[in-house]
Amino acid sequence: MDATSNPNRRHFLALTGLGTAGLAGCADRLDNDDSAESAGPDSMPDEARTVTVLVQPDPTALREAQTAIVNDLEDGEYDDQEEAEQELAARERELITAAIDDARAQIEAAGAVHVDTVEAEGSLLVEGDADDILDLLEAPLISAVLSESRFEMAKQREAAGETGTETDSELPDDADNLEDDDSEHESE
Repeated sequence: MDATSNPNRRHFLALTGLGTAGLAGCADRLDNDDSAESAGPDSMPDEARTVTVLVQPDPTALREAQTAIVNDLEDGEYDDQEEAEQELAARERELITAAIDDARAQIEAAGAVHVDTVEAEGSLLVEGDADDILDLLEAPLISAVLSESRFEMAKQREAAGETGTETDSELPDDADNLEDDDSEHESE
């Protein structure tokens, strides 16, 4: 029986583009011959992969934090916008930490292993079977699975003192629009 008469998930992923190897950051494996595939799906070895998993803060909680801080700034609870931006950066770090904690639990539940973290960027180094790693994409706060080299770049930025949250934590320029949006929803 040939591969076209008995389609399976790996064959489907191979036909749709990069497949499992590309999503798990292992595109260099695509250049190998198809000898493992021709031997059948059950004979393919489950090799461990090492990838970077990126998490994002809960978008609803982040938006709520932004709105609350903008309102507090307008109410005079902060001396200036810089103080408000510092508070927003602190809340964003808290949300990223919570997302990392959630991702660690998801990684363990999927059968993969969490190796290291660059918390400021929400980057986790993860090892595991390719299928286990792909299952992580179902977790709501996990935004991407990338190659291992992305984690190494994040580690280098961390060592150099650069973080990914400094530019992301500025208050929106349209702070007035946030209040208008909220008042519209309250009147409905």
